[in-house]
Amino acid sequence: MKSRKIFICLILILPIILFSSGCTQPAPVQDPTRQTPASTREEMVSFVKEAVAYAKTHGKDAALAEFSNRNGSFFRADLYIYAYDFNGTTIAHPVNPEKIGVNRLFEPDAMGHSFIRELRDEARNGSGFVEYYYINPVHNKAVEKKLGYVEKAGDDWWLGSGIYFGQIDPAVASSAKAPATALEIKEFVDKAAVYAKKSGKTAAVATFNNASGPFVVGNVYIYALDYDGVALALPFQPGLIGTNFLPIKDASGKTYTDTEIQLAKSGGGYLLYRYADPAQNFTVKPKISYVRPVDDTYWIGAGIYTSEDRLLDPQLREFVTEAKTYAMKNGRQKALENFSNVTGPFIRGDLYVFAYDYNGTVLSWPYRPDQVGLNRFNATDTVGTPHIRAMIDTARNGGGIVDYYSVNPATNTTQLKISYVTDVDGTWLLGSGRYLEPGPVVLSP
Repeated sequence: MKSRKIFICLILILPIILFSSGCTQPAPVQDPTRQTPASTREEMVSFVKEAVAYAKTHGKDAALAEFSNRNGSFFRADLYIYAYDFNGTTIAHPVNPEKIGVNRLFEPDAMGHSFIRELRDEARNGSGFVEYYYINPVHNKAVEKKLGYVEKAGDDWWLGSGIYFGQIDPAVASSAKAPATALEIKEFVDKAAVYAKKSGKTAAVATFNNASGPFVVGNVYIYALDYDGVALALPFQPGLIGTNFLPIKDASGKTYTDTEIQLAKSGGGYLLYRYADPAQNFTVKPKISYVRPVDDTYWIGAGIYTSEDRLLDPQLREFVTEAKTYAMKNGRQKALENFSNVTGPFIRGDLYVFAYDYNGTVLSWPYRPDQVGLNRFNATDTVGTPHIRAMIDTARNGGGIVDYYSVNPATNTTQLKISYVTDVDGTWLLGSGRYLEPGPVVLSP
């Protein structure tokens, strides 16, 4: 009887001994916000390899259809397969089917890094991992760290999957958005200049050339040249490093690098030109850049790809349209009298109407009446651009924007001015413009 009591006691005590010695483990605490179990790194890799094998067995078309099927065999808990071609175009995605057919090569993650391009580059090498920051739909769309694994599936496409592995401060993530205004692009370049002065030229140029570095955010990036026009940093066009850009013209015939150098030497400024957008297969688009010096050996800049609609605010376009309507209705003489009247109806804040005939003779300039009647056909702005001829050519071809440099009477400094000009009756033009200054107006399309 005594021995039986001892046996029962041992049975009761044994679980306590085992628990205290670590032989048993408590049940893991479940995250109440996670709706699906978190997969491991090994499970993710195995999942991708299984998908690659499926594609080889069933063919590309059948595999892409299966990968895009949210109810298919490759959507499991928190894992799913996505696929891209080597240009960065989405060809399968069960969670974001609207992205299929969209080129995402330079789409930024929450920290501004071109994560699809990085994943693509790893796939080109056969396989690999990339860490990036992305919205987690399971955690109320919080921005979290994500590990992606990719493999090459064929000569022209690759696939991958990913797992989340940690939260970051959303405020930090949102601070890395690509600059979108004139003020933000200036601040972006100024920040790079501070970094360059602190780190030294060699380290700074190496960082600026890193397409995955901190000074590449989407399709906005820092470029660097010396004062002879030789490229030092071009993260998306490394083959052009060492090229002299001084003789190169943009699509409109502008030798923009000379203007950039003049601006950098004078302390900094904005310019408008046409340049290849890496996010749009290097399609040439209007670009507003801000440039500034770093030291007496080189300068840096960065730009926002934009459009004429972004550069022309509705108020300016409406103002010019109203002036043209008035001129067509009331005749040239009466219109010019009103355009030249500094207390008249066509002086509104910083806006006024100027007018030229197609020989280049000034017809109206309300704040410079001494110029009326003078021929300025061959006049150039402060950087040597024949802007009056540009206005005439633009107006004759239906109207549009003309950019040039002029002294802003409000600041008494030379600044970039963007004007909108239009033809009136085939013999003369009118227009109005605004100076580009650091401000909140969004320039990116």
